[in-house]
Amino acid sequence: MRAVFLAFAILATCFVSMAWSKPTAFRAGVTRVTISANNSSDTWIWYPTEAEEVAWHSGPFPIEASRDAPVAAGPFPVVLISHGGGKTGGTPLLLRDLSISLARHGFIVIAPVHGKADIFGRMIQVKAAFDTVLADSRFRQHAVSDKVGMVGFSLGGAVSLGLAGGTPNLKHLVNYCATHVDDVQSCNAGPRGDESQTSHQDIQRSVSGLPLKAIVLLDPLSVLYDQDGLRNVKAPVFLFRPKHSKLGEENTRGLVKHLPVSPPLQYVPGGHFVFADICPPALKAEAPDVCEDAKGVDRAAIHREVETKVAAFFRDNLS
Repeated sequence: MRAVFLAFAILATCFVSMAWSKPTAFRAGVTRVTISANNSSDTWIWYPTEAEEVAWHSGPFPIEASRDAPVAAGPFPVVLISHGGGKTGGTPLLLRDLSISLARHGFIVIAPVHGKADIFGRMIQVKAAFDTVLADSRFRQHAVSDKVGMVGFSLGGAVSLGLAGGTPNLKHLVNYCATHVDDVQSCNAGPRGDESQTSHQDIQRSVSGLPLKAIVLLDPLSVLYDQDGLRNVKAPVFLFRPKHSKLGEENTRGLVKHLPVSPPLQYVPGGHFVFADICPPALKAEAPDVCEDAKGVDRAAIHREVETKVAAFFRDNLS
């Protein structure tokens, strides 16, 4: 019996390795589910499929993935995505190309729509989305529940760190903002300093059981974590920072200095929103600071490089 079990385990490992053996072994499918957690209405799920990709639009956003296509035979590791947005809400569709790339590389990607939830509410939304997808008949036979990574952009970086064992300290954020009045983006986009921390232990318990094994942070908001608050973040981290981000440099320096294992740090050209997808024409006039880059910044080329490195990082750490 032991020999049979070992043979099965080896075979399962081989299937996972085969799924990742090609640069892009699959096409991308996408669907949406409703999650009842902290006013989150939708969660986007991107996944590997063998079906042809049929492009479509969701509002102004072009989606190069087939709606409700059959899921390819797994098993597949899972990547969670927490988008930015702060008090304006944001949308995971600004990171859809990264999500599609990961699906094509053999990952199931879960990206909740956070709305205007604060960091603690977003943590609950991510865990609820993860649980819902694992219970969904379309995915439960394909998703590997203990091979889980996460991508966090901007405020989503703070969410990712919290789900990985970090403890936010809102007083630390207040003190930081009092002495860094020029860092408007960190202090205006982050959670308010008067938000209660009394329920944080309850929130941590409610999101327990999320086995994050690798984290990618794209210009994260992290100044609400002090050294003590980062000591339990054990998963490997890959950190990206734009050279001309308006988010204070301490968001990067603090992580490099205080995470238990200092993360690799890659600088890329551009500003904070260089990680957002290239804007469709309808959005360019409405959100110039999100859509426009400085002269000489090639957002498409940056995305290709980031997508390749992110897929490789997750492949190496979720095997």
